[in-house]
Amino acid sequence: MFKYISFAIVFFIFSNLFRAQNTKLENKEQYFLTQYKKYSENEDYDSKSDESLKFSGEFKKFIVENPETLTYDFKLLNKKLFIATSADKKLRFYGWDTELGGTMKSFDQIIQYSSNGKTKTIFNKDQADTAYFVSEIIKVSLNGQAYYLVISNGIFSSKDQAQMVQAFTISNNMLVDSEKIFKTKTTTLNKIQVNFDFFSVVDRPERPLKLIKFEKNKLYIPIVDKEGKVSDKFLLYQLNNNYFQYIGIQ
Repeated sequence: MFKYISFAIVFFIFSNLFRAQNTKLENKEQYFLTQYKKYSENEDYDSKSDESLKFSGEFKKFIVENPETLTYDFKLLNKKLFIATSADKKLRFYGWDTELGGTMKSFDQIIQYSSNGKTKTIFNKDQADTAYFVSEIIKVSLNGQAYYLVISNGIFSSKDQAQMVQAFTISNNMLVDSEKIFKTKTTTLNKIQVNFDFFSVVDRPERPLKLIKFEKNKLYIPIVDKEGKVSDKFLLYQLNNNYFQYIGIQ
């Protein structure tokens, strides 16, 4: 009887701790949603800039100081920020529009990853200024090692945009982005980027756009003509034990 009572007490304590932790994260998420709206909807550039900088600093500090956020489901912020998480919940990219760019968008980001049971972060202490944000992370296995195909998107103007796939892996407690796992006819690459005219795909319903696809162990890279128009044909890369091998056009 004592054993069952002890178990019930331990379960009660842990369930209360879990609820308290979740409540804390939910409250902070609501706070950051309010702060995001505050600067994104502000029409005065000077105060928008200050509020945007404040959001970036506070949000990065919060993620760094709360490693449990790696597996937390940001249901509210997911509607405003770009939060991409791997299926095994070991890698996550947070990206957001600083609202300080023009037709060339300006994004900031923080990266979280798990290695040997510890959560680590990569971020720029200052507000970043990049045209790219991550929209998807696809986990694959090569030689028994987990690799992550990170799909990022660049917005350089209302017309000129790009989508890129880059290989990441976690090795020796480090997040590595230099592994060359894409094998073309002539060389090996660690990333493949497609530059395109956004107006050629503007009628597609999904946002963010999903031009690069991974289906049935094949990576599909859209073919773009010299004017930047996205065609209905793809370069195909077949996943095998060691890399993605280019196998032709479909």
